[in-house]
Amino acid sequence: MKLNQKERIKKAIEVIQSGKKRKAIIDLDDTDFNIKPLPKLWWNKLVFFCQKWIVPSHIKNWLLRTTGMNVGHDACIPHYIDFDPYFPELIYIGSGALIGGDSNLWTHKVEGKKLILGKVELKDKTMISGFVTLWPGALVNKNSIVSLKSKLDHEIPEGEIWEGEPAKCIFKLSPEQIDKYFKKVDMDPKEYYKEFKKKVKAFQKDPNHSYFKVQYGGNRAGAGNDWWRARNVFRIFYNGPIVEFIRLLPHSWFKTLLCRMIGVKLGKNVYIGKGTVFDHIYCDTVTLEDNVRLDDHCYFDGHEYTIAQTIFGRVLVKKGAHLKHHTFVRTGCTIGENTTIEPWSMCAKEIPADEIWGGMPARFIKKKENKK
Repeated sequence: MKLNQKERIKKAIEVIQSGKKRKAIIDLDDTDFNIKPLPKLWWNKLVFFCQKWIVPSHIKNWLLRTTGMNVGHDACIPHYIDFDPYFPELIYIGSGALIGGDSNLWTHKVEGKKLILGKVELKDKTMISGFVTLWPGALVNKNSIVSLKSKLDHEIPEGEIWEGEPAKCIFKLSPEQIDKYFKKVDMDPKEYYKEFKKKVKAFQKDPNHSYFKVQYGGNRAGAGNDWWRARNVFRIFYNGPIVEFIRLLPHSWFKTLLCRMIGVKLGKNVYIGKGTVFDHIYCDTVTLEDNVRLDDHCYFDGHEYTIAQTIFGRVLVKKGAHLKHHTFVRTGCTIGENTTIEPWSMCAKEIPADEIWGGMPARFIKKKENKK
């Protein structure tokens, strides 16, 4: 007996969930591939919309499970992440896994008259960076990392770093490097939190302390779950709504005022484009000197987490620098005077003055010509 389209899709999901296949391709008779009752689909979409602005927490993970997602204990899921509302039951996020912001996890893809379904799975203690897209069939094995702005639709072996569009292996981690990124230090959590608090206070008080890193020894599965210990939690929740409002506004004196209200240090004639995001926790560690221009959708990071590390740092953009649209600036980065960063670039270190840089990560392109 020939199965109809909905039955074929349900059968494919059962096969994928059983582990017999990671992917399945279904021929479509029509474009309506939804197999869920409309109230259930609407609930999934509502949950996935709201969760974009919910901090990593047990409550957030519980809410995601109501859609059928498989979310392990202490999975760290921050903001701006998109999940597939049509087939969330094919998403598996392991215990202690860490997902970077602005990532996308999609378990289906339509190509012509074919529906591609596949499991998207992060094993226990895995990491994907920000702006990563996982397509049907993506599997990240234990102690592996997907780097910033990568796209993946197949399996990554254990203990590797993958990067690119499509993602490819760029590095195999040594046992020492695996410990560095994934293994907590063996110490009493109470002592760890006491020492951590002292170090954070020292970092906040010393403006010359540009970079701060500590190995995690707390009682959660990963450092990211202790985000609320990064500084006074009331300050974090003060920053958050203002940061979200700022990103909606075009450049204006009012936007500049709001940036100063959350502690961003601004020089004269600074232009801040629409969609620009400052770090929700440490937006006050960003300094933009005179005549800096930020085009739309720039992103400034003031903190980073791996499973076993907490990292805070200051960002300095010097006079006359121009960051073009969708530039990502990692914490601890300095961009030199009159330097231009090309679109869709990631700045990860100190960049000299009077140069043009671009790429993921940003690399030197050429020197600027001196104007007479």
